[in-house]
Amino acid sequence: MDKNEIVLEVKGLSTAFRTEKGWLKAVDGVDFQVKRKEILGIVGESGCGKSVTVQSIMRLYDEKRTVKYGGEVLLEGQNLFQIPFKEMRRIRGEKISMVFQDSLSALNPLMKVGPQIAEAIYIHKKVSEKIAMVQAMDMIQAVGIPTPEKRFYQYPHELSGGMRQRVMIAIALACYPMILIADEPTTALDVTIQAQILELMKKLNREMDMGIILITHDLAVVSQTCERVLVMYLGQVVEEGNTEEVFCYPFHPYTVSLMESIPHMEGERNKPLTTIKGTVPLLNQIPNGCRFAPRCPKANEKCRKESPGLISITKGRKVRCWYPVEERGERT
Repeated sequence: MDKNEIVLEVKGLSTAFRTEKGWLKAVDGVDFQVKRKEILGIVGESGCGKSVTVQSIMRLYDEKRTVKYGGEVLLEGQNLFQIPFKEMRRIRGEKISMVFQDSLSALNPLMKVGPQIAEAIYIHKKVSEKIAMVQAMDMIQAVGIPTPEKRFYQYPHELSGGMRQRVMIAIALACYPMILIADEPTTALDVTIQAQILELMKKLNREMDMGIILITHDLAVVSQTCERVLVMYLGQVVEEGNTEEVFCYPFHPYTVSLMESIPHMEGERNKPLTTIKGTVPLLNQIPNGCRFAPRCPKANEKCRKESPGLISITKGRKVRCWYPVEERGERT
């Protein structure tokens, strides 16, 4: 990866929360990079640390009482963990923005959507309210909302789910950030609207010269949208690489299990759906050794006692496993 193209670099990111049972680490030693015009996918089951990772990058948790961060988050070489919180508020929205999963709860129900977009422009760009409103109208048109003149002056509850999500994207892109984080942006939408939102994000990614981090449970979305993918399990990256390579030749048993659990349209109708046994452990019950070992069909004594590191297998491919699938001669 060309270092000159790297916009965001995460090094050894860790996030621990204060609980009744002490400090529990939800993210543990996560590393990745995002370059301009790249869409990076992050996948994994619920509870694997995907959302905590990106919200830590944005420093959205209460740093005085409930959270401790570790590692580095470098935006154009500047460590976001070392800047004053007031400066971080300026960077959010201006240089790095986020689209949340539930647009209805993320938008202000008491403000019309146009002024909400204009507010982001007014605060960060220091322009007049009149200019901010004009630019907000341009953004609402750019994200493809039909009859924008009408929708501009409506409240969030008057819009459909797809339109609200487009409003969220318009707010996130209003100041032309370098990085857009999309946390499950299409989960609550029907298939047709989902496809439109993803196509819109790809279009804006190309036109605005920005990087995108896309979090999703839907592996099909990742395969159609992302150039690279991180697979996370219990707060750690267990596999990383080019999306097509990871999906065609997964190295980590967890990635293999995720791929096998996807329903197929063809084949025997009565064949049971493949599932991953067990569930993601609670943070106070993280096992010794490999964190996936209790659910892994190939785990042995070494897996249960010793924790593997994230190692390079081939160029651009990394895996956290003592016995990667490729080394077992089990190409999937």
